[in-house]
Amino acid sequence: MQPNVRRGWAWCILLLAVSALVGCATAAQRQAKQIVAGQQEAVAQNKACLAAVLAKPEYAPLLPHTPNLETGQHTMAQLTDETIPSAEDARLVAASFDEANSCFGRFLTALSTVRPDLVPIFADAKAKATAASVLLVERKITWAEGARRGEENVNDLRRQIEAANQRLSAQLNASSQAEMAQRQAAAAAIMQWSAQQQMINAMNRPVIVAPAPAAPVYTTCNQLGSFVNCTSR
Repeated sequence: MQPNVRRGWAWCILLLAVSALVGCATAAQRQAKQIVAGQQEAVAQNKACLAAVLAKPEYAPLLPHTPNLETGQHTMAQLTDETIPSAEDARLVAASFDEANSCFGRFLTALSTVRPDLVPIFADAKAKATAASVLLVERKITWAEGARRGEENVNDLRRQIEAANQRLSAQLNASSQAEMAQRQAAAAAIMQWSAQQQMINAMNRPVIVAPAPAAPVYTTCNQLGSFVNCTSR
């Protein structure tokens, strides 16, 4: 490979290296993607687990009092149902609560690997839900009161999650910006080093000097009689 071709190829490789250095996702950006994927998987598994519990035929009488699993919201009819749970309904609430506990335990375990900061928030919400469920099982509050407490709990949970998400986002952004600054500094150093190497190579390259043209030779001849005398200079 000719020197110029080699230098051109090396320059292309250098540019590719610098582009990769600056253009790749930062560790914080990759972490953010992993967090989102992990959260979505944990939530999906928890919903599937709860849905399987509530789909059991024995819990069918509780469905009119169950909030939407996707939103956590109750209907107006549920929020205004001022009847006290029957003894049978109270028994079913207790039984379904015990079965759903295993779902929540697995959810917290999955969540702790991607968002440990959310674990105490969900644990607090679970404690509030437990307190409301106890009152329903003891038949001390109406279905409406239980639903209203559930609404307040879900709304408070959402506010706390949003605040936690903002804190995490700020941390990841700061980490990503710091890493990008380091990458840009490294890329600039590489480009500067390359420019210096090219200058050094240019200075060390041998210079071929063409030989000076030969001086012209002049010959002068003089004739004296039959003799001819010539001199060159």
